[in-house]
Amino acid sequence: MPVKRHIIICEGESERAYLQRLQGFLDDLPLPDGEPFNTPLRFIPALAGTGSFGKLTAKYKAAKSASKNSSIQIWTDFDLYHRNHQNCAHLYAAKPTGIPHFLFSYHNFEDFFALHFDAPELHQWLTFGSSAGQNHFTAPLHSHQFLPAIKAIFPGYSKGTLSPDFVSWSSLRNLKANLQHQPSWSNPHQLQGLRSFAQFLISEIESAYPGHL
Repeated sequence: MPVKRHIIICEGESERAYLQRLQGFLDDLPLPDGEPFNTPLRFIPALAGTGSFGKLTAKYKAAKSASKNSSIQIWTDFDLYHRNHQNCAHLYAAKPTGIPHFLFSYHNFEDFFALHFDAPELHQWLTFGSSAGQNHFTAPLHSHQFLPAIKAIFPGYSKGTLSPDFVSWSSLRNLKANLQHQPSWSNPHQLQGLRSFAQFLISEIESAYPGHL
């Protein structure tokens, strides 16, 4: 089985930390039958340091020029595009040919993070994000508004870092089961071709490690 390499242009330190934990987990797994030498799936983070359309696409073009034989994807939060911050939604709607559809966290990395849990933590986060709480899933809050809540629900959470054992088969199975809870239906600018990073990730892992999820 050939190794499938994904260079992921990622918004910030949280995304990069996740990809590093994910790759560490995959590298520690027994190799599948027929793969005697290499982990069949590689995720290589390339930090953009921002979710703005221009910086992400510039980083993508640089990676594309330097890496001809890798899949190159862009992973960022949807909140900036939901708000059309710095014209992100309009720029995305008019993105040129050659720029792929982005892979989004809906709406923030912390929402993606929460999907790796089951009850009661996930239920508390879903309540916070719903109309019964702070309505974050319809109108995404800024980080200073939601971080106190996520730290209360998930003690020890710190932006930009993750525990070494955060990614596991158990947490990935939770992620798969919780895909339905992504607030991806909230798309006020009617952007087309949107993709979910969580769905992309689960699809790639199921393809490389059939039967594990």
